This record gives sequence, structure tokens and C-alpha cells, in this order.
Amino acid sequence: MSDSNSSDGKDGGNGEFDIPISLAREGHVVWFYEHKKYLGFEWNESVREIEKTHVADPEHAIYFDTYAHAVVASDRLATPSLVLYSPGKGIPPKVKG
Repeated sequence: MSDSNSSDGKDGGNGEFDIPISLAREGHVVWFYEHKKYLGFEWNESVREIEKTHVADPEHAIYFDTYAHAVVASDRLATPSLVLYSPGKGIPPKVKG
């Protein structure tokens, strides 16, 4: 995985996405490839509640049990995204859609 923040999420040559090397656990995640962030939860101090947001740390990503749940969660998001499936920690994820 490239660490460059200037990338659009593609690997720069063959049109494939520069997906993360591995994720924190098993499940489906929504990945915003242009920003290299995930759909996750984060504490918002100004409103004093946990909110859905873009998170950089895969530990804070939302891991869905099914592809369908991940697709529904990403349905109304304006940022381009992909659903990745992680078979487990340390195992490369697969692009599902």
C-alpha cells in the first residue's frame, strides 16, 4: 500500500486500486479509496456523541457481517467508495464491489 496522500487511491499504473495490505479483523468495510479512510465511528466532542465518519485507523472502521449491510451503509455517501472483505487480521482484503 502506498503511503502517499496525493494519490487518488489507484496504484498509478494498471488501474487497480491501491487497497490496504490487511485490516484489523474479519468482515466487510466501506473504504473511501480517494482519501484512504474507512467508514467508522468517532467521538464528536462538540455534540458529545459518537458519530459515523471517515476514519484513518482500520481499528475504528465498522466491520459489517455481510456485503449487503456494507452496501446499504454506503448507499447515501457522496464520497466514492468500495466494499472490501477482510478474511481476518493479517490476511489481504478483497475488493467486493
